[in-house]
Parts: sequence; C-alpha cells; structure tokens
Amino acid sequence: MISAERCCRVNFQTMDYFVAIAEERSFTRAAGRLHVSQQTLSASIASVERELGVQLIERTVPLSLTYAGEKFLGYARRFQAQQRAMGQEFRDIAHNDRGRIRVGVTTTRGHIIMPRAIAMFQRAHPHISIALVEGENDELVDELGEGRLDMVVATVAERVPGLVVHQLFNEAVVLIVAQSLLEELYGEEAEGVAETCEATGSIAGLASCPFLLMGERDVPGEFSRRMLAETGVSPEVRVVSKNSETLMALALRGVGACFVPSELVATTFADPAAAGMRVIRLGESMSYPLSVAWRSADHTWSAIIAFDQVLRQQFADGSRMS
Repeated sequence: MISAERCCRVNFQTMDYFVAIAEERSFTRAAGRLHVSQQTLSASIASVERELGVQLIERTVPLSLTYAGEKFLGYARRFQAQQRAMGQEFRDIAHNDRGRIRVGVTTTRGHIIMPRAIAMFQRAHPHISIALVEGENDELVDELGEGRLDMVVATVAERVPGLVVHQLFNEAVVLIVAQSLLEELYGEEAEGVAETCEATGSIAGLASCPFLLMGERDVPGEFSRRMLAETGVSPEVRVVSKNSETLMALALRGVGACFVPSELVATTFADPAAAGMRVIRLGESMSYPLSVAWRSADHTWSAIIAFDQVLRQQFADGSRMS
C-alpha cells in the first residue's frame, strides 16, 4: 500500500511530465515540448514508478502505457485541471484579467462563429488570449471532460454529469450537390428528384449519386450515416474528411453530394443557385442543438463566464457570421 507521505511527493510538475509523455508517446518529443532534457524526464518518471511501486510506461517504440499508467494519466489530467482552476480562481480574487482560455470547436463552426465572438470578447478582455482547438465534435467533448479544454462550442447532451451546458441555437444539416452532377445523373428529372427529397425528407431518390462524408465523430457525419442507413441507400462514397469546407469545395466541382451545416452554406454562397449548387433541405429530423459547455466546479473562471455571455449575445442578436 502507498503511504500518503510517499504520494505527496508526486507533484504538479510530475503530472505535467507524465501527460506530455502519454500524449507524445515518446520521451524525446515530450522533452522537446517541455523544454527539458530527456534524462530529466526519464529520471522523473522512474522516480514516480519507484514511489508507487508499479510500472507506468512500457518503454517500447512507440512507448505505451501500462494499465497502471492509464489510471495514473487520469489522475494527472485531473491534477492539471485542479491546478488550472486554482490559478483562475486566484486571478479572479486578485482582479487579474489575464490568462488563456482553451476553447474547442469543430473546424466548420470555428469558421462561422469564432471570428466575431473572439473579436467581441477581446475588445473587453484584451489580456486574455484564446487557444482555439479544432477537431471532431465527440473528441472535443472528451477533451473537455479530461480537462484539456476549458470550454467547447459543440453538440452536447443537455444533462451531462460534471458539465454546465447552455444551448445556443438549433443547427440544421442540409445536403448540397452540384446542379451539373444532378443533371448528369438524372437529366430532365433532376429538379423533380431534388424536390421529392425535400418533400419526403428522404434521399432514396439519390441512390445513384456519389457521396462525400464527414468523420464519424462529427454530428453532420453521424446524421448523414444515419439517414443513409434509414433510407436503405448504400452509396458510392468518394471522399471522407473531417473538414466540411473541403467536402463542400469538392461538391462544387461535381465530385459528389455532401451533408453540411446550413450556416456554412449561408456564409460561403450569397446565392447557391447562381454558384451552380442545389441545396436540399431534409426537415426537422436533420437539426440538433448547438451548445456551449464547460466543467462544473466550485468556482468558474470569470473569463469563461464572459466568453459564454459573448456567444449567447451573438446568437440572441440573430447574427452568427463573422
């Protein structure tokens, strides 16, 4: 059994070292990231393993964590989150309006939402910087739960243990396809096929159309796969990408049809039809709430509250575009 006296020697620096090693899967890369020598890093981890009486790391190439190492990583990330929360609370006590907020957002939403929101926030808080982390929706929510992000703009269940969730607006997913591709596939019936899809909320009529899909852990990607499955369509999938802007550019060139947020279409095309794009709206079943969320705690940093207020004001104004 590990004594409290021995455990207390595992400090915040140890946690920072271990998290960097776990994320980089390399002592060399972790040492470069932390700006310490590899020898210092290796000695620190070896010391922790002796104190705890367990092996944390399998020293292979690339290295991997043991079962004990995975458990220790969870503690390390929680330690980091507590250390950060402590710093934030004492900055608030000292009225020190400085620091950095780590905000997670998908690439598409970042393009649509963040330029205006960040500009508004930094006019009021010029000494607080934003570290914008872009990724797939579910990955970002996981990182928030692990303490690697301070807040996210994402699709989050309304009641998630340990999180504060504020809904911003309902985001719709639409299907876009080049008019030239529709006409190539369906000739004079092209518009009738598109209208039937809109009227029925089904894409069964597009079974012969190639598709471009987003990643499985992003909501538009999840919705598109669900609709394809429910419709019984097994399409030719030409491209899979996490970046909906890339998929939309491919759709514009007639490579295939893709599901994207309606806000992205609105910010990209003043007139989609004039650009040669057909936008197919598939009804309420293809919409979902977009929220801002952060970890619940005894004290929430005032900067997080302020950024949330900016986002909610932006959506209340009815303008989400940069």
